[in-house]
Parts: sequence; structure tokens; C-alpha cells
Amino acid sequence: MTDIEILMRSLPRVQPGRPGGRPSDAGARTLLASIMEEEPVAAVVEPRRRYGFRRLAVSLAAAALLATGIVVGPSLLQDGGGAASSYASSEIEIQREGDEYVARIKDPFADHQKFSKAFQAVGLDVELLIVPVPPSQVGLVVSAGFETEAGVTTKTTSAMVDRDEQVCKAGEKGCYLLLRLPADLTGRSWFKLGRQARPGETYDNPGRATAAGEDLAGAEVHGRPVGQVMTEVRKRGLTVAFALVEPVGPGKGYSLAPLAADQVGDDWTVWEAESFSAGAVRLLVTREHLNYNPIYGTDVQPES
Repeated sequence: MTDIEILMRSLPRVQPGRPGGRPSDAGARTLLASIMEEEPVAAVVEPRRRYGFRRLAVSLAAAALLATGIVVGPSLLQDGGGAASSYASSEIEIQREGDEYVARIKDPFADHQKFSKAFQAVGLDVELLIVPVPPSQVGLVVSAGFETEAGVTTKTTSAMVDRDEQVCKAGEKGCYLLLRLPADLTGRSWFKLGRQARPGETYDNPGRATAAGEDLAGAEVHGRPVGQVMTEVRKRGLTVAFALVEPVGPGKGYSLAPLAADQVGDDWTVWEAESFSAGAVRLLVTREHLNYNPIYGTDVQPES
């Protein structure tokens, strides 16, 4: 029972509308006199800390939110050193797990500034870039990069996955972007997620033009003469560009140099066909026929 209830029980009462219920009649005056003569009931009141109205209102609002399980806006948890160990909002969740931060982005096509702010809250400089890609890469993480000090290596993972961490594509139900980054990662990091290209856009990450859904899907190009591959290119009504492959050696990489179509002979060899933009492909070629594929560094005899 509160102090106010104890004091109120000691007071005589009259019901409204009954004798004594009007402030000017004899009953009311008698009631007033009895109140004035009544000795107050002693109540033991423990000292209480006083709170201002604003603090009380905030406390009541917080209690209401906890009771209903509602989370409004981003929330932060901090470790003992003052740095945020986690971040949560309707778009992204970041949680410190051992020596790494694990981020789960529910809608990677949403406002990217919110993602950057979320990573800044846990001390990381991470940017998510949405780039135009070939049809087979839409909704997938296509590349990642880091700006760190010379000689410093780092390990991160990134993928579009579902709850069982099976690969899926952005936009599919239950699919989210999973990122794992070292907690002590320094410098800028970025990840590229593929979107459908607009008419006339060049693909940010050229892919294999022979993959399912691409302009040369199902065609055989590896190790074949340029003349044979061009027959298929013309049949499909595609625009073509060329790049000269300059191999360093088996498994040692290569460089590319652009070539004009009139510089390429039909007896040159095609080692890969890349999706360049919608309706356009780029053929990676060498003058001579090699006994290995310089693009993939394989020692297998190429197709003739």
C-alpha cells in the first residue's frame, strides 16, 4: 500500500448527490470540520530518490518498449574499452564473435550510407558497392578489396546466403549478405554486389560469356580458332571486341592489351570469351596456339 493510499483511507467520504455531497450544505460543512479535527495517521515513509519529470517519462517509455519487445532505431552494445561490440537495426546486424565481426545485411540493395555508419559504429571502414554485372552474376558478391599497409594481409569472407548458409541471390526470400571481417582490420574495405545492368551499361565485372544465361551460353570457345568462334558470334548477332593475351608462363599469370578487329587473324586462338555488356562480348586471344590455357594456368591440352 502506498503512502497516498494510507492517508486517503483516513479521510471521511460522502457520495456525490447525497446529503453532504454539495460544498455549501450543512453536511459538507460538518465533513470539513471533521477533517480539520482528525489527527493525521502516522505513516512511515522511507526516503526516496527524487526524479525529474523528464527522466521519469523516459524510464516509463523504456519500460513500455521492453514489455512489448519493440526495438526502435539502431542499438549499440559496448565492450569495456568503450568501443561498440555490436550494432543492430532493421537493415543490418553486426556482432563481435571472437576475433572477428560478423555482419548480416538483410537488404543489401537498401541505403548504403546506413551500412557505412553501422560499420563505423564498431570501428570499421567498410563500403558496399552495387555494380552492373552480367546476368549470371546478378545478386551475388562479385569482388572485394582492401586498402591496408604494405605487407599486411587479411582474411575476410563474403557471400549471399540463407539461414542454413547455403548460397542464394540477393532479393530472394530469406537471403542476406554475410560478411566476416577481422576485428582488428584497419584501412578501407569494400565489397561489390552485382545488379542488373541498365541498357548500354558496361559490366563492372566481366564474366564468362559461355555461362548459363549469358550471350554465348553453351558455346565452345577455349582453344578454338578465332574464325570458328566468330561464326557463332555472328549467328547470335553479337558485337565483339578483342584483347591480346600476353602470358608470363603456366600458372604465372598474364596481361591483356586491346586489339582492333582488323589486327586479329582467323587462325589466332581464343582462350576465353567475356561478357562485356548486353549484346557484346570480348574474346581473349593469342597469335600462336599454346599447349596450356594462359587464362586459367592449366596444363591440359586445349581443345583443337
